[in-house]
Parts: sequence; C-alpha cells; structure tokens
Amino acid sequence: MAPGSVTPLALINDPDGHVTAVLDTGLLAHEWVNCHPLQNDASVTIRATDLERFVRTTGHAPLLVDFDRLANDEA
Repeated sequence: MAPGSVTPLALINDPDGHVTAVLDTGLLAHEWVNCHPLQNDASVTIRATDLERFVRTTGHAPLLVDFDRLANDEA
C-alpha cells in the first residue's frame, strides 16, 4: 500500500464492502478529526459526526471500539 492510503476516506474504494471499518470512540469524541485524502502529503479536517456519516454512506457499518478501554482491560 502507498503511504497515506490507509485512511477512512479510502472506504470509497470498497463498494463491495470487503473492508470492516473500525473507528475509535475516543477519536469520535472530538468535534474535528484529521485524515489523509488517499495520499500522505495533505490532510483534511472533518467533523467526527460527518466522518461517521461518510463511512455509513459508503455502505459500511462502522465497528465502534474504545481502544483506550480495551488497552486498559488487557493491561
């Protein structure tokens, strides 16, 4: 994979739904999030609610995971 291609915005390239979209609830707790627009020489800022809506609009039901809690449970 090319650097910057692992981004939630890449879900637009998975119309058949082969990818499971996993979003961190800690990330979604912020009003604004940044991500690469399929390349790593730029970033876009989007509201967390709009990012989740984008994921759903691409036909993916995001798996919401609290990675902080998960890490603490495993410690």
